[in-house]
Amino acid sequence: MIVKKHSVIKKTQKNSGRLAQLVSLKEGFVRSQDGTKIYYKSVGKGMPIILCNGMGVSTFFWKYFESHFKHDFRVITWDYRGHGRSKLPVRKKNVSVDFLVQDCMAVCRKLRIKKALFVGHSLGTQVALEFYHQHPKYVSGLISCFGSVGRPMDFFYNSPLSKYIFEIITSLSLRFPKQSQYVGRLLVSNPFWYQLGGLLKMMNIGLANKADAQEYVKHIMGLDSKFFTRLTRSVQSHSAEKVLKNVKVPTLIIGGEEDTFTPVWLSKKMHQVIPHSELFILRKGTHIGLIEQPDLINLRIEKFILENFKGKRKKQKSAP
Repeated sequence: MIVKKHSVIKKTQKNSGRLAQLVSLKEGFVRSQDGTKIYYKSVGKGMPIILCNGMGVSTFFWKYFESHFKHDFRVITWDYRGHGRSKLPVRKKNVSVDFLVQDCMAVCRKLRIKKALFVGHSLGTQVALEFYHQHPKYVSGLISCFGSVGRPMDFFYNSPLSKYIFEIITSLSLRFPKQSQYVGRLLVSNPFWYQLGGLLKMMNIGLANKADAQEYVKHIMGLDSKFFTRLTRSVQSHSAEKVLKNVKVPTLIIGGEEDTFTPVWLSKKMHQVIPHSELFILRKGTHIGLIEQPDLINLRIEKFILENFKGKRKKQKSAP
């Protein structure tokens, strides 16, 4: 009977934890400055952590991060306009980093966020830095994961030709959207797409979960092609480099040793320019390191938070 009683207590505590998470869960839509509907989700209590997605990615990319931190912090995810559950912009031309910053601010106001730690993956680094530039009082700290400060296609595969190839491809995509989307789907439907991604060093297939990678590919292929092309061209013309020297909040920069999208030297350069920033290089990490080696990244981020934001962790109640 004692064992049975102990089992009931454990089950009750587990259900209590789930109930607490449901109580602290908030999700819905908020209208941005131009009227575009933006999806958001907030889970947990404590210091707010706002996560800014990479290009073509939805909130699912943060599932390992959210699972790790939601018990001690308030983790906030949101979809860029035209991504995930968020709607396409009301006006087709409203696609730029500035509009993404406006969307993020709308989420902050909806959730009554006064100050938060901003974490950006890839494009999310540009969004977080631009948000800091425009609204510094809202930012308590910055974390860049495999991101660059701007003009990302200038450095793709460390090739000087990448920006010219990008211009050709995006021009063709705008002129022939249906055909370009069809070609993209043909490539993805290839039964060896996963192995091809590893061969091209887009991912480390020895570390990446195939289901996670497949979810990303499925999402990006479901985006409106014209919208996505316009956004990528706008992102390519944006740079937050001028912001770096003026960053006055704790900053952690995470780079991937085998990242072909944003080569590791970009992370090192960012570290050199941002005063008192910290640098962590993920061994064998590619651009999708967040889902390749989530435990290692989460532990390094946890260390950064504990050292720079003492007392911000939610106090846990002791078990009865």
